[in-house]
Amino acid sequence: MKKSSPSGQKTATFIQRLLHRANMKRIKWSEVYLATAGALHRLLVEGRRKRSAVKRMQQDMPLSALTSMRLEPGDIVYTPSSESTYYAGHMGIIGLDGKVYHVHPYGPVFADTLEWYLTRFYEGDRFIVFRSKLCQVGTRAAEWVQEHYEQVKFYRLQTNLLSIERNYCSKFIYQAYKFTSGLDLWGRRFTKLKQGFIYPFRIEHSSDLEVLGTFYK
Repeated sequence: MKKSSPSGQKTATFIQRLLHRANMKRIKWSEVYLATAGALHRLLVEGRRKRSAVKRMQQDMPLSALTSMRLEPGDIVYTPSSESTYYAGHMGIIGLDGKVYHVHPYGPVFADTLEWYLTRFYEGDRFIVFRSKLCQVGTRAAEWVQEHYEQVKFYRLQTNLLSIERNYCSKFIYQAYKFTSGLDLWGRRFTKLKQGFIYPFRIEHSSDLEVLGTFYK
């Protein structure tokens, strides 16, 4: 049998690569976003996170301390930027029934037990628990959440701060406090500005909340 020449083999390999590329599916924009966000996150965030990891673990409590903690209605459980939060951060609010209510891309809204909620995140993630400094404000927010969470129909990063139907995690929590007690966790005049994005870190920096504890998984 006559053997193929090296040049013939190279030509065949080249053609195979072309055919392979022609048959490849178009990359989804979500995959492009995750790849880009992941690269930027590793470049700008992961290095700093790794340098402070030892220090954090010394001051943070293990996750078992969070699960045994007595949380109250209206408490906010916040996870800063990480791979499991699509590099945007995520937060949920404790309802009157003790469950964590949170608007999620795959939901669009879930009511999880605290234990199940924590399984959604990766090892190394951090959790910060906040509570309102004002009495009964958290309870009213928790009651509103349970009464309105089924009205959330779509996970959307919509700028209309009055819309409940199109929502996302931090906006939903912002509404729960604003619509019940007038407490503005965004820190801007709601009466003057009814459009905008409520990023999770804005609520994290709210002067109306106090930190109950920080935890690591």
